Amino acid sequence: MNVLWLAAAPHPGKSGHPTPWMTSLANSLVETGKISITVVSYNHGLDKDEELIKDGVKYIYLSVPDDKWDLLTGYTRRIRRVRDYVAQIADQYDIMHIHGIEQQYHVMGLSAKIPKVVSAQGFVTEYAKYLPKKIEYKHVSWAVAGYYEKKYAKDVRHYICRTHWDKAVIRQLNPQAVIHHNWELIRTEFYTPINLPADTTNDAMLFVGGINTMKGIREALCALNELRNKLPIRLIVTGYGTKEGLLELAGTLELKNITEASVEHRGMLTAPQLWDAYHEAFCLLHPSYIDNSPNSVCEAQLAGLPVIATNVGGVASLVEDGATGLLTSLEINDIVSSVEKLWGNVALRKKLVGEARSVSLERFNANHIIEHTQEIYREVIANP
Repeated sequence: MNVLWLAAAPHPGKSGHPTPWMTSLANSLVETGKISITVVSYNHGLDKDEELIKDGVKYIYLSVPDDKWDLLTGYTRRIRRVRDYVAQIADQYDIMHIHGIEQQYHVMGLSAKIPKVVSAQGFVTEYAKYLPKKIEYKHVSWAVAGYYEKKYAKDVRHYICRTHWDKAVIRQLNPQAVIHHNWELIRTEFYTPINLPADTTNDAMLFVGGINTMKGIREALCALNELRNKLPIRLIVTGYGTKEGLLELAGTLELKNITEASVEHRGMLTAPQLWDAYHEAFCLLHPSYIDNSPNSVCEAQLAGLPVIATNVGGVASLVEDGATGLLTSLEINDIVSSVEKLWGNVALRKKLVGEARSVSLERFNANHIIEHTQEIYREVIANP
């Protein structure tokens, strides 16, 4: 089967959001020997189009205008650039798999006369509700992206969803959609066997979200500040940003209990480095404002790290409160209470880790996800 993917694939020489769930699936599908994959992605940081092959997957990066300039046209130039290219090559493929509708890839693929399926990722129309009140560039950009989400979601019939939340959003955007359920593939490192928590408690909470307001970094810092009134807790942060930025934010929030020794920022980590970080903490703290199925939660559950997460978006499809993790609100007192409940309670930690690991190994069974993806492709081809 010859499959064309439209996706925001990270260029190896340019900064961008890593997409391990996508590359893991592409590599695994190609390894079956039954599927070939070409990924088309746009990149405004390129002077010219580029093509490369990595791990058996062909990547085509199309040069498009800078985002800020193209925003003035409503992103019509990048849409037209990718749409015209895809129209020229589409007849070489059996099916088109579009990864997400946030960046107009579903619009770019519409003119191609081959069967199509979209993997639901996030939704700009939903995420934009949680932007800061101060109007800035992102508000305008997301408003334009939201227009394309809502207008063209009805033009694709087949969707792949994971959680109760993304299914509900797709049904709202496209009541006639055919929805296929399939989980995303997790990086291989996180299937490694683990030991249940020992009788000693690590003193760190782990936050995998950088200095990102919507991921809840302010709430994480405020909770840490309150917790340190009673407990010797510290915070490890991974992702974008710096330690200086963390301390500056803590200062802005007037958090007196946060010192240089109480926070650590490790930047962007590889999968093995993140695996190690998961085992230096006693919990993953994920106080996000909105999320579908955050990879950090999925990976923590596989790695044996208890999860404390806000009950937003699709998170409740991953975390059953009291069984596979703890769900909380965004209120600082609720977050603090959940952390205190877990702190030093080895029996509870073992219960959450054991159940979460068991459920996650079944949920993210790699062979099943790979086989089911191929089944979905066949169903879409048979009933476009």
